[in-house]
Amino acid sequence: MNALSRATSVALRSRRSTRIVCCVALLFAAVGCTGAVPGAAPPSGDAAHYRVVTTTSVLADLARLALGTFATVTSIVPAGVDVHTFEPSPSDVRSLAQANLVLANGLGLDGWVTPLLDAARVPTTALLLLGEGLDASAGWSYLPGGTGTSGAHDPHIWMDPRGAALYVERVAARATIDDPANAAAIATASAAGLASIAALDAQIAAGFAAVGSKQIVTFHDAFGYFARAYGITVVGVAVASPGQDPSAKEIATLITAIRATGVRAIFSEAQLPAKVLEQIARDSGATVLGGLYSDALGLAPADSYLGLMRFDAAAILTALGGRLK
Repeated sequence: MNALSRATSVALRSRRSTRIVCCVALLFAAVGCTGAVPGAAPPSGDAAHYRVVTTTSVLADLARLALGTFATVTSIVPAGVDVHTFEPSPSDVRSLAQANLVLANGLGLDGWVTPLLDAARVPTTALLLLGEGLDASAGWSYLPGGTGTSGAHDPHIWMDPRGAALYVERVAARATIDDPANAAAIATASAAGLASIAALDAQIAAGFAAVGSKQIVTFHDAFGYFARAYGITVVGVAVASPGQDPSAKEIATLITAIRATGVRAIFSEAQLPAKVLEQIARDSGATVLGGLYSDALGLAPADSYLGLMRFDAAAILTALGGRLK
């Protein structure tokens, strides 16, 4: 990492730490006034009182696929906002204090939620880390974390629909434990959600099966599981982690790889700046296309998990000469 990248990273962590400290100070008064019991189980049969708070908008929509109308679901990080550079506010901590279940991805993606949970006096039993603890028994194998990640594993599991299905199953199982009286309703909702994810997976797989060469460059390392699922080669990424500018050497290495492989498409991401991509495209002869969605939902049609995946698949397939049927 170059000096500019290190300085940027330190500055981001410093600002986030300062914001969290302020949240902690304001929260104690808020919790004392509400009299809420964080993490408490809802009254049986009262779906409106089962409150799920997630770290990201993608996780929120997967929770809705798992639970249907059984729960109210809110996301700390709004749609269109990058989870890597997000800075929490006191209102986010107050929201956590009202949650019966808190969903985070884990694997180094959203570790900033931990001090917020401590401030909100939410017991650790109320937190479910959806991306952690998966193994071969669940039909899953992790990819290694990228250069700019803080964990050993790539955290973007939902970018493979099979990973998203595992998340839906875990949310449904946890909600069933919390309120067994509504097990049938949860099972019905999650079955419908899983069926829609399976249909999406089949649709995307058919599209990529009809394409020959499948090589792309992305803004950051968020598409490894998507690439593995559909036989795509990610030749390189523009930045190791959002908020950190690549060094001149890193840019030159990527340009060399693009020229050597003949990659024509460099994909930006909707919630992240594309200036560095324009430089890479100019010097490599490739074209910037985009923007894809990965860590956050966006505007329609990418305002749901299923919509996000269809949007990304259609954009990549078009660039590769195929189409999503």
